[in-house]
Amino acid sequence: MTRTDASAAPTRTAARRVVGLLLAALAALAVVGAWWFFVTTPSGQHVDEVAYLGSRIGRSRLDEGARTMLDVVSVPFLVLVVLAGAAVALVRRRLLLAVAVAAVVGGSNVTTQLLKYGIFSRPELGISEVDLNSLPSGHTTVAASVAGAALLVTPPRWRWLAVLLGAAYAGGTGLATMIGGWHRASDVVAALLVVAAWVLLALAVVGPGSDDSGRTAPPWSRRADALTRPFLAVVGAGAGLVGLLSMLVVSQVDGADRVEQLLAYGGASAGVVAVTCLSALAALVLSTPRRARTRG
Repeated sequence: MTRTDASAAPTRTAARRVVGLLLAALAALAVVGAWWFFVTTPSGQHVDEVAYLGSRIGRSRLDEGARTMLDVVSVPFLVLVVLAGAAVALVRRRLLLAVAVAAVVGGSNVTTQLLKYGIFSRPELGISEVDLNSLPSGHTTVAASVAGAALLVTPPRWRWLAVLLGAAYAGGTGLATMIGGWHRASDVVAALLVVAAWVLLALAVVGPGSDDSGRTAPPWSRRADALTRPFLAVVGAGAGLVGLLSMLVVSQVDGADRVEQLLAYGGASAGVVAVTCLSALAALVLSTPRRARTRG
């Protein structure tokens, strides 16, 4: 590392921390925004309800697989994840990382329960028969927090893989709750954002870390990371556009038609995919150490 790089390192680290804090705050605000629009406004409730009605289509064929994924989620499973993550962090001699794992898992799930049962409420607007608030989704929060804990304790060279597997697990669990009729899309999106806020906050505090060997990531790992980022960006942006267009169309119809319900359900699923991918991308970028430049 050159002397210039060494002197610039603290500045880059501080900038990364600020970005992490800002993204965490943005995710937290997005949770409130999702609740406000999809739960407290007639337009939001309408779009969410039509998508929920669409989830009934094909449920008999998909429900068994969805329940298999959801059955994994439990309190003992969550405790096991915290203990395993903390153990890995301690083996790597990173006490702060062990604390961060417990904070992400515990903080995310406590936040979801407080929001759902103590802070957020669902007004009766004559659109849905259900007047109990179900946002954010508890099952999705558990799955996403497990994925976040795995990301934190995984060495940097393997984080691209941890992000892909974690996104698949968290997003898949969220979609499974929709398939089973347990939750609406907004519940899932809010849960993903709650966990994203905690993960990004943790990364802002503990930093990206480094491989225990002290060496930089090998070329194959850097190539995989370089491919993962645009993949998440393209899929996330594309799915977000599909979800937005679907929401705009559904907001203009009554939602009684089967095609309209399928459109709303597909758009809602795309929205979940978008939030999953973009949150994963933000976490991957913040969790990847900068490579030191050497003299040529």
